[in-house]
This record gives sequence, C-alpha cells and structure tokens, in this order.
Amino acid sequence: MAQTFKTGRPNLLQRKSHMKYGDEKESTTFAFPPRTAPKPSISSDRTFSFSSFRTPSFSPFQESEIELNKKAQTVPDPGPAPDGGLTAWLQVLGAFFLNFNTWGLVNTYGVFQSYYAGGSLFTASQSAIAWLGSIQGFLMLTIGVLCGRAIDAGYLRINLAAGIVTMIFGMMMVSICHDYWQFVLAQGVVAGLGSGATFIPSVTVVGTYFSAHRSLAIGIATTGSSVGGIIYPIVLRRLIAEIGFGWAVRVMAFIMLTTLLLSLSVMRSRLPPRKSGPIVDFSAFRDPGYSIFLASVFITYTGLYVPFFYVESYATNIGINEDMAFYMLIMMNAASVLGRILPPFVADSFFSALILLSWIRVNSQEGIIAISVMYGFISGSIQAVVPATVAFLCPDLSKYGTRLGMVLAIGGGFGVLLGAPLAGAILDSQSSADQQEYWGLLVFSGILVFAGAVLQLVVRTLKVGWSLQKA
Repeated sequence: MAQTFKTGRPNLLQRKSHMKYGDEKESTTFAFPPRTAPKPSISSDRTFSFSSFRTPSFSPFQESEIELNKKAQTVPDPGPAPDGGLTAWLQVLGAFFLNFNTWGLVNTYGVFQSYYAGGSLFTASQSAIAWLGSIQGFLMLTIGVLCGRAIDAGYLRINLAAGIVTMIFGMMMVSICHDYWQFVLAQGVVAGLGSGATFIPSVTVVGTYFSAHRSLAIGIATTGSSVGGIIYPIVLRRLIAEIGFGWAVRVMAFIMLTTLLLSLSVMRSRLPPRKSGPIVDFSAFRDPGYSIFLASVFITYTGLYVPFFYVESYATNIGINEDMAFYMLIMMNAASVLGRILPPFVADSFFSALILLSWIRVNSQEGIIAISVMYGFISGSIQAVVPATVAFLCPDLSKYGTRLGMVLAIGGGFGVLLGAPLAGAILDSQSSADQQEYWGLLVFSGILVFAGAVLQLVVRTLKVGWSLQKA
C-alpha cells in the first residue's frame, strides 16, 4: 500500500531530508518533498510508495507453492534388490523369529482352546473360547495397515520395539488372568496388538531384498510360524503339567523376548523412507487383480485356520487318547514347513478344500494323522504365497508395506476374526452333551477355502493368462 506525505508525523527518512536542507521551514502539514524517486512511484497527488525500493517478492500463494515443491522430494531409487548376500539373508533370519513368535503363537492356540475348554480357569462355550484366538489373529493382521505405513516411512526399529514390548506385556498378563474378560483383554487385545506390530516387518522387509528368489526367501521366513507351532505347544503342554499354567506362559514369554531381540538387532530397511502419502492406498482398488486377490484372502482365511483350532478336540472326539490327539496339531504345523518353502508349486491348487471335505469321513487314528499332515502341507503353501503375490501385484515397491498391510488387515484379519467363532457356533449348534458333530464345521471351512481358490485362479488369469508359466 502506498504511503503519502501530506499529513502525519514525519518518518526517519523525512527527518534526515529536513536536517540536510535546514534553510527550509517545516510546513504545518509536515509535507516534505521526497528525494529522487522513480517516476512510476509518484502519483498525481504527490504520493510515494516504498515498494518501489523493495526487491520484488512472490505472493503468499507463490511462496507456499515453493515450500510444497521443496517438501515434495522424490524418493531416490535404491537400485535393484540384491537378491542375496549376508544382509539379505540376515533379514530372513530376523523374519523367521518374528513369524516364530506371531503366527507361531496363533498356530499354538489349539492347545489354549483345549485347555480353556476343560474349565480349569473359566467356563465358556467353544465359540466363546475361539474368540480369544480369533481376536488375537485379527489384530495381528489388522494393525498391519498402520504398521505397514510406518515401515514405509522409515520407522522399522521403533515399530518393532513397540510391538515386542506390547506382546511380552500381554503374555505376562495372561499368566495371571482368571476370568474370561481378562483373557480377552490380555491375550486377545494386548498380545494381538503387539503381534501385529511385530509380524508385519517379517514380510515387508524381506520382500524388498529379493527379486528372483523372493518366494523362496519369504517361504523360508514364514517357516518360523510352523516351527513356533511345533515348539510352543510342546513347551506349554509339558510345563503346565509340571509348574502350572501361569509359569508355563511366563516361560513362553521369556523365550519370545529372547528371540525377538535377535530379530530387532539384525533387521534393517533397504528402501528409503517415504514420508508422504495416505495410510491406505485407495488407488490399489482400481487394480482388478489386487481387489479380487484381497477378496480371495478374506474368504480363504475365514475357513483356513478352523482346523488349527479344533483338530485336537476332533481327535479326542473320535476316540484317540489325549496325548496322541495333542500331537495332531504338532504334525499339522510340522507338515506346513515344507509347504511354505515350495509355494509356487501347490498354492494355486484346490487340494486344501478337497482335504477339508474329505475330513468328514475320517474316524481312525491313521486317518486323522494322514489328513493332518496333508492339510498342514497345503495350508502352509497358501499362507506363504500371500506376501509374494502382493509384491507381484505391486508396481511400486515403495508402497509394498502399505498394500500388504491392507491385504492382511481387510482380507486376512477379518477372515481370521470370523472363521473360528462361526465354526465354533456351528459345532455348538450341532452337538449334544454326549456327542460332538464336526461335519458342519468342516463343510463350512472347505467351501470357503474352495471359493477363495477360485478367486486366486481368476487373479492369475488376469495377470498371466491361462499359460503354465511362472507368475
């Protein structure tokens, strides 16, 4: 805005001008003729603008645009994945122990299910007890939306440390719980949240270090869940008999703490931080392949984990003694180790659905052993292929953590949350005080896994057609 010299108190420039020309008397209006000024700044009414002496500047809108352009820096290209080397395989080792303590804990829940159903701590139906494990699994996968974004932004170690502390605290609280609602909070909510923050790095980090061997590396890392599903049930069952439930769970928590600290010490992000962007990448839903695959994960996971919750009680129901029935879950987890290493060969098959439907006719010890081993092998391959498929469907690996978190949260999380309790409700409705009927539970699980396999076949067809080439 132009400043006039007609009236008002003289400024410093005017006083200096007046002192220099002392023979001139100050007028009553304090109007002093300005010193040499550019013509464009002098108007017809003798006004003067100091803006003529200022360096030209940008408008506030232009300045904010410049600031935004400075902040919107492009993510530097990290180059191709090393696809091997000491650092890359250390990530696989760290991810192995993350899966050992997250999915391994979920795969162990069949032991908790059978122990809680005995009524030594609280009384509840099979469906109500299943909610404890399903809430834990749901939060483990759903928290991936936030944690996947945090890892993309460069907070891998903070995310891991927070998850480890939360999960160990939750398991310690489980050891002193006595009522059902206490187990819901400690084992379902707190341990589930910690598991989610701890699990997501096991797949988001490993996937960025490998290209040609990505499926193999992720498969090896995910075998940790099977190994955890073998070791933890044995530890828990034997220690409950020797030192009681409380101390058995505490020993589990100390084993978890030791192995998780090893993961924290070796895992590193390879991709540079991506500081901007939404928590949920809505642009991913414009890709039909990604959207259909997300739906297939939801349907598959709703039925996939039902046998892990109920195989022990099923074996007991057909007359197998408790000690042998306990090892059905161990066999299932052991068989899934090989299935996780070889996902490209079997993940697109419908074998898991056929096994579940065939399970209805199993009524002998030999039959339940065979069916547990076969189902463990096939289900392991299905679980291992999810991270590798998301990486295949993700054109920009800097968004891999976010998109994988979306698949695991929306698809896997809600599937795990609903599957076991719904199956338990079917079991409760078909059973009597003297006999339990499992055929409805198995049909429910088998049809869902079959439908998920059909959708996965559709995704493959959209991307590579009907050819038998490797996707």
